[in-house]
Amino acid sequence: MLNAFSAHSIFELPPKDRTRIDSLLAYGDKLILGLSTGALRVYRVISPDTPEVSLELLRTVDNFSRRKIEVLACIKEAAILVSLADTNVHIHDLNDFTLTETLAKARGASTLAITSNVERDPDTQIPSIVSKLAIGVRRKLLMYSWADGGFQEGKEVTLGGNVRSLTWASGHKIVVGLTSGFVIVDVDTANVEEIVPSDATNGASKAGDDKAAAAGWASYVGMGGWGSKSLSTRLAGEELLLVKDSSTLFIDTDGKPLKRPPIRWSTPPDAIAYSYPYLISLNAAKHQIGVRNPATRTLLQTINLPTVTTLHVPPPNVALQHAGKLFFVASPTQVWRMESTNYETQIDNLVEAEQLDEAIQLIETLESVLLKENKDEKLREVQMLKAEKLFRRKRYEESMALFGTCSAPPERVIKLFPPAIAGELSIWPDQEEGGSDGEDHGDEEEQPPENGDANKNGETDTAPEDGDAPKKYGETASIFSFGSRRVAADDASILDSASLAAKKDADVDETPKPLEGDELKKAAQDLIGTFLNDVRRKLTKYFNSEGQPLDPLAVLAPGSAHEASKKDPLEATFLVLDGHPGEGQDPAQARIEKLMETCQLVDTTLFRAYMLVRPALIGSLVRIQNHCDPDVVSEKLREQGKFEELVDFLERKKLHRDALELLRFFGQADEDSKAPSLRGPQRTVTYLERLKAEHTDLILEFAMWPLKVDPVLGMEIFVGDTGNSESLPRARVLDYLEQQDQSFAIQYLEHIITELHDQTPEFHTRLAGLYLTALARDMTKDEKDKWHARFLMFLETSDQYRAEKVLGSLPRDVPEYYECRAVVLSKMGRHKSALEIYVFKLHDHDKAEAYCMRVHQNANIAPAEVDQVYHILISLYLRPPAPYSQQLGPALAILSRHGARLEASEALKLIPENVRIRDLETYFESRIRAANAKVTENRIIAALRKSHLVDVQERLLGSRNSHATVAEESVCPVCHKRLGLSVIWRLPNGQVVHYGCAKKRAS
Repeated sequence: MLNAFSAHSIFELPPKDRTRIDSLLAYGDKLILGLSTGALRVYRVISPDTPEVSLELLRTVDNFSRRKIEVLACIKEAAILVSLADTNVHIHDLNDFTLTETLAKARGASTLAITSNVERDPDTQIPSIVSKLAIGVRRKLLMYSWADGGFQEGKEVTLGGNVRSLTWASGHKIVVGLTSGFVIVDVDTANVEEIVPSDATNGASKAGDDKAAAAGWASYVGMGGWGSKSLSTRLAGEELLLVKDSSTLFIDTDGKPLKRPPIRWSTPPDAIAYSYPYLISLNAAKHQIGVRNPATRTLLQTINLPTVTTLHVPPPNVALQHAGKLFFVASPTQVWRMESTNYETQIDNLVEAEQLDEAIQLIETLESVLLKENKDEKLREVQMLKAEKLFRRKRYEESMALFGTCSAPPERVIKLFPPAIAGELSIWPDQEEGGSDGEDHGDEEEQPPENGDANKNGETDTAPEDGDAPKKYGETASIFSFGSRRVAADDASILDSASLAAKKDADVDETPKPLEGDELKKAAQDLIGTFLNDVRRKLTKYFNSEGQPLDPLAVLAPGSAHEASKKDPLEATFLVLDGHPGEGQDPAQARIEKLMETCQLVDTTLFRAYMLVRPALIGSLVRIQNHCDPDVVSEKLREQGKFEELVDFLERKKLHRDALELLRFFGQADEDSKAPSLRGPQRTVTYLERLKAEHTDLILEFAMWPLKVDPVLGMEIFVGDTGNSESLPRARVLDYLEQQDQSFAIQYLEHIITELHDQTPEFHTRLAGLYLTALARDMTKDEKDKWHARFLMFLETSDQYRAEKVLGSLPRDVPEYYECRAVVLSKMGRHKSALEIYVFKLHDHDKAEAYCMRVHQNANIAPAEVDQVYHILISLYLRPPAPYSQQLGPALAILSRHGARLEASEALKLIPENVRIRDLETYFESRIRAANAKVTENRIIAALRKSHLVDVQERLLGSRNSHATVAEESVCPVCHKRLGLSVIWRLPNGQVVHYGCAKKRAS
């Protein structure tokens, strides 16, 4: 039950006094009462903000008017009092109440309205206060403005009906209530526009309402009669409320209808006014004052006052300052001061009465300065209470959306769910029903308890207003079916989607109990899609691309891209530490820990929800960056038999040993195991390939069984093209593979040498030794030929192995290693020993010749050594060591093909004397051809050099013959001064500059 206002009787006429109160006016600390005798009483309000409020009589003006005073108004800035009595408008001095003027043209007036606004002069732009008076005289509207100590006549507007009420919409427009409806008048141009309700506001689109919609306000005449009142008042902001009979219309200051559902009155009000932030209505027949929220249209409080007839509230543009302090109501014999309850108490009352929508609307309407508590925090708390109530009503999507809007702490949302979703955080015991953290006491949109009959001091009881039940939010029924609203039973038939939803809510069992079955799945679905995913999106900014958490203070620092997120209540909590950090603990680390706690809670809850409603998406969750509790995930996935997802999760959480043990267990299991997709070494190999060098121990430990089961696949761990295999410590891996099988070590060494181009001499030497070990094993001839070819190829292509060590390992007298020894000797630069093997042991003259050609073409060998290699081969043929015989044929073949590469004098000394000249014909031809080619080459070079010399000389002569002309007007292109008789410098491009400028330019 809301108690926004309480009535305090501050004045009462004596029982025997036959006068009555017909009007009142409050301004500043003054209260003026207009009596039926025409007398005027002026009071000072003492202690207006306390329950001890009282009046002090300052003056009585007995002959103020000959008849009763109907309306009182004042322009405080001009110190004038305006009164309406006996259909005449009088102007009095506000200080001594003497009559200064009677407006002759206003005779027959029925109502008046005054406004004061700050306006700028159109010429000087100097601001000043401009006061205007509007008077309704039958079918005319008279306009006056206060200037130079008096009212100046303005526009006179003729209207289509008698004027019933006047309300200023702005300083230039006024809303006029007529017998047949409402119009808005521009006081500057006298333009009149009729206010016509639109289909969107009157609901005329429904079947059967077309005639009522066409009638518009005119239907009041036929249905409500001439006695119906046209009431209007200014609300907060740019809104006004129009009331005729039992229907209402919200408009803006331009007279345009707003798309707002109407207020439904059980009995037409006799007066309305706006006292920030409430709409006040007076029902004289029921002696009631009604307090409503204009935004929700809900009746929040009813105050019964005996014979109350007059309502006086200052204009809304000053309401925020007085906050209800100048709110007065009166009966013919009594005046009450309406005291406003502090807003915190009002909000608490609404929350206790479960009227959470009203509490939210009240907080949103109030200015922050009017609340002792932080407005945003208070609003957030009430919104979360409403979200919890929606959750109990099984409106899960709306509940989660509201939790997300107010950025509720995840733990507060998650604890509403049973342990299957919330775990230990749940308010419900595991596997139990019952137990509750609170009860729900009905719909916040139901009729609240009302204040009852009041005594003279405005004390209330609990008697409700008859039939004035508030309507459900969002009603769109026609507000112009006037006749139907006179029958209360017809009101019950006007239902729309919102009212049907409210009725459905009334049937929901709100007894607190844990969710289960389909209801739990539905709630979990909305928790995932509406709340948890949104929270996860907010938290992503606190992690870098590698998934490492960042200090929230740095992420939200001023000037950063996410500075605006400081305003988010959830994210702001990461910056506030609960107490002081532990001794020696870094505050940044404490903030990160607080962040990680929230992330773990959100992700773990998301995992549990997926397990319940979307098991197919578990794989997607565990494979991305997440902060789920490993114990919870492991337990749940094992229970459901989702071992493949469990492996992915353990890998993501860097729990590699647990994942690899699981893979080894199922990889070696039988075909009928629970995880057939994990059977075999493939998943283990793939997993190990993704591990980096810091996990070398794990790689070597769990690579053993794949190497045994499938050696080819297992070796992919070390030689696969994954990038991680290259970073492994090669010496350690080599030792490990050699222990398993030497063929593994050979494959690994071949990989790092040929593909990764490792130039480590130790690895090259070790591979040579492993080749020799492999050749020593028993194998078929084809296999041995293949191993021998690989070994020989390695010896020829590699330059990094230690040749002395390899040579010492090669057997001397085993024919199959002769060529290998020759290659190693070649690497050592021992060409003679290598050629001896080719000539005397292998008897392969082609390989000997090819050897010499390779040496001759090797750019890394010194030229002197290159020239000697053919000489060595010839000498071995013609002067072989004992016991080998001379081989003249191969020697002559070498001389004929490569004689030009031998020194003639040295070669001829080696030729035996019994060799005929004819046998050396080919040699001499090649020598002569080579000598002639050299002579020809020298001649060509000499001719080219001579031509080049002539060309240079010609260019020299041309340069010497060039000249530059310096005239009197010639200027230096560097300093832009005249050259005159200064020392000059001619540049290669022909420009002439000062000598000094040329030096500066060169430097």
